[in-house]
Amino acid sequence: LTTGTSYTTPSISVTTTYYVETSDGTCTSSRSAVLATVNTQPTITATTPAAICGSGTVTLGATASSGVISWYSASTGGTALATGTSFTTPFITATTTYYVESVAGACNSGTRVAVTATINTIPTVTTTSPASICGTGTATLGATASSGTLSWFNVATGGSVLTTGTSYTTPSISTTTTYYVETSDGTCTSSRSAVLATVNTQPTITATTPAAICGSGTVALGATASSGVI
Repeated sequence: LTTGTSYTTPSISVTTTYYVETSDGTCTSSRSAVLATVNTQPTITATTPAAICGSGTVTLGATASSGVISWYSASTGGTALATGTSFTTPFITATTTYYVESVAGACNSGTRVAVTATINTIPTVTTTSPASICGTGTATLGATASSGTLSWFNVATGGSVLTTGTSYTTPSISTTTTYYVETSDGTCTSSRSAVLATVNTQPTITATTPAAICGSGTVALGATASSGVI
């Protein structure tokens, strides 16, 4: 194949044995085996990105054909942040890309694979419009949101959606009642905001005093009320 103290093989994909002999022109040695070993290169076979709403920690995942998986904050160089098939990020407030590789013996998986920890923005209820009525009846409440669909509830947590949209007309109520509204963009949901439907006590005329005179003149009539100005 060649002569000399070294031999560079052609491209090989499996471990291959070569042989070397020496000759002084008169005599030739027996051949000695020399092994060109091809180690299996590990590969990252799958990654599991993850997302959360708002800031916090995110748990990412990866699997490899073999070897030890290491996580990094840079695509090259740097110090491993952790090893293993999963990695929980530090507290992050913005979408961040991490990188993963696997090392098996003397071989690594080559170019690091990116795994993204996504931070989704939580929509907010930006304004609410309470309402008030006099006596028993319905009240129309309102709200606006930064994005998403508004949903109305009669409890602060849990419960069933009463309706969706920027306004809600209550059923007939006789006492002041608190309703709650949240918005969801399909990925993230806001906290609920309280919206008050106030029922003001309706004053009543509790008594009247008619009067009579003989002939023409002035008549003094009277009335009393539960409250307010008559």
